[in-house]
Amino acid sequence: MLLLATQAVPSQMRANQPPAPGTHVWVGEHRLHLDCQGSGSPTVVFDAGLGGSSLDWSLVQPEVALFTRACAYDRAGYAWSDPGPMPRDAKSIVSDLEQLLGNASVAAPYVLVGHSLGGLIVQHFARQNPQRTAGLVLVDATHEDQFRRLRETVVPAGSSRTRRWSLVTTTDSYAVPEGLPEEIKRLAGAFVARPQSIVVVRSELSFLRTSAPHSSAAWLPDVPMVVISHRLVAPADATREGQFEKTWMELQQELAALTKQSQHVIATTGDHHIHIAEPQTVIDAVRGVVEQYRTTTAEQNAVGARLTGDNR
Repeated sequence: MLLLATQAVPSQMRANQPPAPGTHVWVGEHRLHLDCQGSGSPTVVFDAGLGGSSLDWSLVQPEVALFTRACAYDRAGYAWSDPGPMPRDAKSIVSDLEQLLGNASVAAPYVLVGHSLGGLIVQHFARQNPQRTAGLVLVDATHEDQFRRLRETVVPAGSSRTRRWSLVTTTDSYAVPEGLPEEIKRLAGAFVARPQSIVVVRSELSFLRTSAPHSSAAWLPDVPMVVISHRLVAPADATREGQFEKTWMELQQELAALTKQSQHVIATTGDHHIHIAEPQTVIDAVRGVVEQYRTTTAEQNAVGARLTGDNR
């Protein structure tokens, strides 16, 4: 049975937080916060990493909104969104996102941009909604099999844990990344510290740790895709840090091989939060995917119009 978090908690939290920049959309029995800016097609949809929120895209979304519609949202339990049914796994999160975009009348097709865990979520969404997916930008994204692979590679035999592998999805899920404007950083810090956010992080992390790759994970819709990975911060040698970085890059290369129209970009920063440390790299990638989709669509429309004319 799915359990819904107490509805009194969101109302108390809302009384002590600044107004949401976007709107609230009902998704089943709870509401999600959606902030859309700009206009144009395809629509770009941003999904944050574990513990993150729509605030994480503050340096990227406004720039993308200058050339197309750009929408960021908060997963259930984060920032301005209500808590949702437990557990918070891929099935419930993707279902939320599908309902959110539909109920808010956010026009498809979508260029899906996901960081870390958000990158895994948008992969699941794209597989379930190939006709609505125009492209993908994966920002240091989670690989379906990364927990097992990193555990086997990094953790020595007989070792119960290592801090680096236990935080493979983000550097620290409960800390606000450096680089955001101070006002946004303070607000994000207040959101992250709430009990409901901590509960969601633990649930999402449990889903990641126990998930195993399915046969469907070996494919993505054949759409334009850019995989952006952080620069290796340790040599690929026998040290634990080096093995972590080597395996991480192998996983990133595997993601880039999931479509024929993919490009693998290595950022100059070694920071996991590339969209904050190096936002222009992400902006450029999104612009490239949007323009590639528009060019292909225009060519297809021209061919269709010519065929229609020839058949008259």
